[in-house]
Amino acid sequence: MESILFSIQKKLPTLTKTEQRLAQYVLAHPVQVPTMTTSAFAKAANVSAATVARFGKTLCGQGGFPALKLRLSSEGNTDQRLFDEINPTDTTTDLKNKLTFRINQAITETNHRLKNDALEESAMILHSKQTIFIYGLGASNVAAEDLQQKLLRVGKSVIQSLDTHLLAAALTTQKTQAALILISNSGEKQEPLQLAKIAQQLNIPIIVLTHNNQSQIAQLATITLQHDDSTENSQLRSAATTSLIAQLYAVDLLYYSFLEQDFTANTNQLADSSNVISEYFTK
Repeated sequence: MESILFSIQKKLPTLTKTEQRLAQYVLAHPVQVPTMTTSAFAKAANVSAATVARFGKTLCGQGGFPALKLRLSSEGNTDQRLFDEINPTDTTTDLKNKLTFRINQAITETNHRLKNDALEESAMILHSKQTIFIYGLGASNVAAEDLQQKLLRVGKSVIQSLDTHLLAAALTTQKTQAALILISNSGEKQEPLQLAKIAQQLNIPIIVLTHNNQSQIAQLATITLQHDDSTENSQLRSAATTSLIAQLYAVDLLYYSFLEQDFTANTNQLADSSNVISEYFTK
């Protein structure tokens, strides 16, 4: 489960002014708040008890303030310096600790957002189609290339390219046995969006991997696989770090789900491809 203190810090800009007072109080007194009653917490933060109740539901759903106290108790006095992505005064140890924290948070939250049925349905599509088209722009291309090499090893015909014109032409000529996988963190870039429109027109199933399940590309998807990117500071977003880790983790889960569709045949293919590489390239 994601750190509740980290979650509170992320949500600060979206909270009302009174809820922000509560959030700031929790961040300043994470050990004391679990021992407080609703009225005591409200008095300490100078808000109403009703605001405390709403604040608890915002963070912990129907569990409300009691659930918030439980999560704070289980978390203890977390070093909140970990929540800052990077500072010029950080030591190498600080950087290692911060990145470890953020990677763990990204994977944990991706685990929560990735729905089992979406993974299973995506795996079934990959199993039923022989030609898989994959597209990812920028850092997402790293995840696209990773999925390409995985699927090639188990006998799939994979077309992965940054050339959208080439992909569009290939989709048109190979539509009957094709599936399209689009990897886009924002889900709003024009290149994958246009490919999705082409695939939709050709009745080609579209699997979208994105952090934004309300994005334009997600609206065109047959299935959306949602990953997390909330641990990434927007100031450093151009050099994707934890969002890429989340994408690679989601790709691995999709791949493992696919392997289970025909485990014996797929693992035999993996063994064959591994043996060829060992025989000719590992001497």
